[in-house]
Amino acid sequence: MVPLLKRHAAALLLILPLIALPSATLAQNTPGQPAPIPQPGQMGSPFPKDHVWNHVGLEIAGGYTPVIGKGQGYFSQGFNVTGGVVDHLSAHWSVLAEVEIFGLHGSETLAGSGSQGSATTFTNTLLGLDGAASYDFLPRARTSPYVIGGGGYYRIGPTKSTVAGNSSLTAVDSASAAGFNAGAGIRHRLFPDRRMELFAEGRYHYIASGSTAFGQLSLLPVTAGLRW
Repeated sequence: MVPLLKRHAAALLLILPLIALPSATLAQNTPGQPAPIPQPGQMGSPFPKDHVWNHVGLEIAGGYTPVIGKGQGYFSQGFNVTGGVVDHLSAHWSVLAEVEIFGLHGSETLAGSGSQGSATTFTNTLLGLDGAASYDFLPRARTSPYVIGGGGYYRIGPTKSTVAGNSSLTAVDSASAAGFNAGAGIRHRLFPDRRMELFAEGRYHYIASGSTAFGQLSLLPVTAGLRW
């Protein structure tokens, strides 16, 4: 009797690990157990698929602004700072609403009675409110060229003139005008599963200010920035 019990006990010891193994595997998939750590590329947006923040982002940029159409000749170059909102309508198409600040300046030397003339410096702050649409040629690639264009409203501030280092005076009062813009650029997505990207573009701005004291102005800002 005793040898028989020993044989049954030995068989039971061999069978128990086989029974416990499926149970342990099942426990790993039981609700409430820790999920596997996501790998790069699997960390999707925390929002539902149709949530607005899955396709709406922001942008900030800045750069150099040469003045192409000089009008009455007050300005020759400047800088630009841009902030805006981007709505990715589809894989290829996006629309943008932007606020642009252009710091423009220029100078001229007026002939004097002697061998030296008097240098006059002009400065101005131009504010642009633009709407634009862009087309991405390679939306699935991390680096892609794109084209962009739209229209807007421009407020040209009072132009200050400084003669030979003296105090500034208002040379030309402010003016407003409509306009349009068009250009091209390139963007590079920083992460394969995120919309955060670096971009650089050149965009021509035509400002219909020919009937104002500034004359016809057009700018070609070269801008680099971040969209996310």
